[in-house]
Amino acid sequence: MKSLFPFFLFVFLLSLVSCQTTKESSTTTTDETKTETLVLKDILPPPGGEGEIILNERGEEVQNHSGEIPFFQKKSDLPQEVFRVYIASDSYMVRQIRHTDKIRRKPDAGGDELSKEEMKKYDLLSFVDDGIISIGLNTVTGKLESIAFDRRVPRINDIAKIIQNDASRFNYEHSSKDGSPLITRFLVTYQIRLYPGKTRDEIKQMLQKKK
Repeated sequence: MKSLFPFFLFVFLLSLVSCQTTKESSTTTTDETKTETLVLKDILPPPGGEGEIILNERGEEVQNHSGEIPFFQKKSDLPQEVFRVYIASDSYMVRQIRHTDKIRRKPDAGGDELSKEEMKKYDLLSFVDDGIISIGLNTVTGKLESIAFDRRVPRINDIAKIIQNDASRFNYEHSSKDGSPLITRFLVTYQIRLYPGKTRDEIKQMLQKKK
């Protein structure tokens, strides 16, 4: 009886070639998808004006593009607007759109996470809102001196408190030689998103308990 080993060896080698071809095909498809995704993200002008550098919550330089949320994409109509902050229970993002050569927000990943956690208890229904915070820094120390809402206050009082507390925890780096602030008054605009986490009946029961 002839040995079947050569036959099994042939089948084994054939399967290896097939697997390799499939893997290469899959890799090619993935690379093509990534390329297509990058192509779709058109670069947009900086919201703060031509020549302005944009920084994210980690202090990294980023570009404005069509893949950003609309809140970050739109042109700024407020000359004093320096920071934009987006908060949801699953996301915390910052974009500094002006004056990166004079002032920068110090990254605070721990504080960002806490702000996200605060949002979870309000995930009741799908809801998007915004608010604008006016910040005043001490002209000598550069520390927070005043904070107040400007123009726009969120419709939910508890959410308003969250974003006010969020803005008050920011620490800044100042680019002057002696460390004194070059920018002492500016605006931080917020957008918040809530997700539907409870039914209408559950919400009614919560409201009844509060009463």
